Amino acid sequence: MVLGSLDKMVQLQKNTANIRNICVLAHVDHGKTTLADCLISSNGIISSRLAGKLRYMDSREDEQIRGITMKSSAISLHYTEGREEYLINLIDSPGHVDFSSEVSTAVRICDGCLIVVDAVEGVCPQTQAVLRQAWLENIRPVLVINKIDRLIVELKFTPQEAYSHLKNILEQINALTGTLFTSKVLEERAEREAGSQANLDPEQGEQVYDWSAGLDDSDDSHLYFSPDQGNVVFASAVDGWGFSIEHFADIYSQKIGIRKEVLLKTLWGDYYVNMKAKKIMKVDQAKGKKPLFVQLILENIWSLYDAVLKKPLTQEEIAQRRERARQRHAEKRSAGQGQAPSEPTQDGSALETSPEGGEPKGDEQQVESVTPKPVSQEGDSQESFVAFARVFSGVARRGKKIFVLGPKYSPVEFLQRVPLGFAAPLDDLPPVPHLARCSLDHLYLLMGRELEALEEVPPGNVLGIGGLQDFVLKSATLCSSPCCPPFIPLSFEATPIVRVAVEPKHPSEMPQLVRGMKLLNQADPCVQVLIQETGEHVLVTAGEVHLQRCLDDLRERFAKIQISVSEPIIPFRETITKPPKVDMVNEEIGRQQKVAVIHQTKEDQSKVPEGVPVDSDGLVTITTPNKLATLHVRAVPLPEEVTQILEENSDLIRSMEQLTSSLNEGKNTHMIHQKIQEKIWEFKGKLEQHLTGRKWRNTVDRIWSFGPRKCGPNILVNKSEDFQSSVWTGAAGKASKEASRYRDLGNSIVSGFQLATLSGPMCEEPLMGVCFVLEKWDLSKFEEQGASDKRTQEQSDLEQEGQGEGENQQPQSGCSEPLEKRASPKGEPALADCYGPFSGQLIAAMKEACRYALQVKPQRLMAAMYTCDIMATGDVLGRVYAVLSKREGRVLQEEMKEGTDVFTIKAVLPVAESFGFADEIRKRTSGLASPQLVFSHWEVIPSDPFWVPTTEEEYLHFGEKADSENQARKYMNSVRKRKGLHVEEKIVEHAEKQRTLGRNK
Repeated sequence: MVLGSLDKMVQLQKNTANIRNICVLAHVDHGKTTLADCLISSNGIISSRLAGKLRYMDSREDEQIRGITMKSSAISLHYTEGREEYLINLIDSPGHVDFSSEVSTAVRICDGCLIVVDAVEGVCPQTQAVLRQAWLENIRPVLVINKIDRLIVELKFTPQEAYSHLKNILEQINALTGTLFTSKVLEERAEREAGSQANLDPEQGEQVYDWSAGLDDSDDSHLYFSPDQGNVVFASAVDGWGFSIEHFADIYSQKIGIRKEVLLKTLWGDYYVNMKAKKIMKVDQAKGKKPLFVQLILENIWSLYDAVLKKPLTQEEIAQRRERARQRHAEKRSAGQGQAPSEPTQDGSALETSPEGGEPKGDEQQVESVTPKPVSQEGDSQESFVAFARVFSGVARRGKKIFVLGPKYSPVEFLQRVPLGFAAPLDDLPPVPHLARCSLDHLYLLMGRELEALEEVPPGNVLGIGGLQDFVLKSATLCSSPCCPPFIPLSFEATPIVRVAVEPKHPSEMPQLVRGMKLLNQADPCVQVLIQETGEHVLVTAGEVHLQRCLDDLRERFAKIQISVSEPIIPFRETITKPPKVDMVNEEIGRQQKVAVIHQTKEDQSKVPEGVPVDSDGLVTITTPNKLATLHVRAVPLPEEVTQILEENSDLIRSMEQLTSSLNEGKNTHMIHQKIQEKIWEFKGKLEQHLTGRKWRNTVDRIWSFGPRKCGPNILVNKSEDFQSSVWTGAAGKASKEASRYRDLGNSIVSGFQLATLSGPMCEEPLMGVCFVLEKWDLSKFEEQGASDKRTQEQSDLEQEGQGEGENQQPQSGCSEPLEKRASPKGEPALADCYGPFSGQLIAAMKEACRYALQVKPQRLMAAMYTCDIMATGDVLGRVYAVLSKREGRVLQEEMKEGTDVFTIKAVLPVAESFGFADEIRKRTSGLASPQLVFSHWEVIPSDPFWVPTTEEEYLHFGEKADSENQARKYMNSVRKRKGLHVEEKIVEHAEKQRTLGRNK
């Protein structure tokens, strides 16, 4: 055991070569915090007897109650090996999928990681996620196969079975690593090919295609986990032991006289030892020989557990042990009288008085790297933010002035704003976006639940920085010079999807709530805080557990007020589908006899108002109120693949929109990055590949806009012959004057499309996967009106010229109205009539046309879906299925883990049905099954929310009322009620005369 002190830690920080920044990553409940406890006990910070029970790194009260880690926390440990001394900065991270953003934070500031895998459960979904995160951040992993004791005590495996099971786990992990490596090699090869094709001369003759993927030439042997490479550890953290095969190679090389190097290569694998010849040979399975790993290692561990756990004690032995324990206790009490408290007492008091704060959150920096975390200060009840950081180069000193570079900061923009460039005096600089200057007020050594103040921190160390809460939102790069580009932002695995509206119970406490939400936004890397158009303050979180933690923090730490929380705001999308070919009783539509249905109202039959012409193909024709423009619009459902491509490329579409707007404003766009240009053409190629066939001919070239917010998964296609405009090339008309006039009016059409896609007709939710086609755009009356106005204007000008100078003022005042009209922008002479400006009429007409075009097609709701991974034993499998089917879940696959009775179930579940799902499934299965929910995709709900029986078969099957529950209608009505919209529901369904009990009349 090494007992560390602050002075020793400060001394170790100066030797950069011997600093190791390590994070512990794993699926939930695989033993990360227990393993961290074992490592902490080696420094004497906690008692070795409390390791695994204390969970020292879980410093929050709710972490201790729930038994899961919610915040990454760091501690510095001292380790000696021979004469070398090392400083280990250990970071314990959460395993629950809701807190995967904390894992991103921890991984960013580390150089290596321990990937912990439960020996019984094996590779789980979050194990794959953390392995991918470690790969993307390019840090070296070490595999720890934990809970080996469960193979002995619970599963009752023999050593040979345990060896086979461990080998399977290792193969699964290596298969995942191989997948990551393959994707990287193929990506690099694709980039090289793209570069070589750009430089290729087409006249060089026939090209020979190279079919090799480049995998044969790449050496990936060092990436895989293998005990003989020293990157696999076998452990039981709860029992406090662990080993790599190197430990046993040392022992047996002296015992059986075989060189250590040989044993290192053969202790794992199908080798056995011939004791007579003192040789190691390949296993011949027919002879039933045991591998070395089983014979020399596992059998000894099994024997030890047999001796300790299975041999029953007699009553005499129990009495003797009790007597011995009493004697030891009496000796300790007599020796401890009048002296300082002993070590266990110190441990206990440390636990009681430790601050409840200490929750790190991630962020990085070039000279240092930062992330705020609230920590209690000594002496008062206030809390302050401490940024979680790492020094990459240079020395961080207390009081030093430093620049805070936001994730979007660009040194190029700095040069444009500051004429003198980086040679300018740093004290008085003009304001530059995403750049601030501050001083490092407090530096801390992170010690789990406690902080130790430091004066300076050398490079390579992890530290806490106080006083940055006014300068850093979620993450930033700190640098002594503004010429440094910032680190790329953190990539998060979880998508925030669960929304709730919060308000204070007492309206006078609104300022505290706003301040508390601002602090929460700083403290959590994944949470989003919004103020909606309705004025509601909304929290967006990654899942139910994450939401609960955020609300607890808001109540108890940040706002410190009572708050009211709405029901979760479930996001939906609206779309249209192709007309169905069969009805609700699977009869072919068009063959049945239509019947009159009693409760089907006229409003249900026709959703489009009278007077709006609609043809059989769904083409809607609508005219502006002043009858000067007529629009012909059709709505068509987009293929699923196209919708997915539009969703994935939303950032690219946004940059395309910025580029188009800068072109229209006449700005210089020569600085467009070549990669962005290539991405745009690749994106266009993908759309053309999927939008094929007669119906979609030339559609991609005619895309006018995306929506909503100009970057959504809906498109507006312009098929009008008079005016062609495209997102790829900008506007182009027949003549320049006409083009400018049409472009100004075209902006109104696009604005109407954006409004229509932002709130659909069913429940004012955004649209998804809809293509609006503007078939024709008739402005002939508008042009006639413009021509007649022009003639009137010319006549008035001639009249003015014919009059004398003395009468000049009067006609000027008399013709002020036509002058104003002529000077009005956007080519709108004489059009500000009683219906308002013509551009406003076009916006309204386009919006209405899009809504009516949607309503004449079969409308459907789209629900957000979670992928749900559940691990359950065979005896509770039926109950898991019952809970899933009750909540509209759908099972995709079910696999049994080899060698165990544990099943892995993969299912999809609507987000709307997920609240309380984890608690219900635990209650129904007595805690034997626990789900992991991750947002996956949007899925169309197949049922029609407006469906009523219209055929004889449907009428017979569903009855007169057709009151069987319609899932889509239930969701639609719940959203409409929340938004205060009209709901088609009868308050009293069947009213009958009520009889009183007193008198039966």
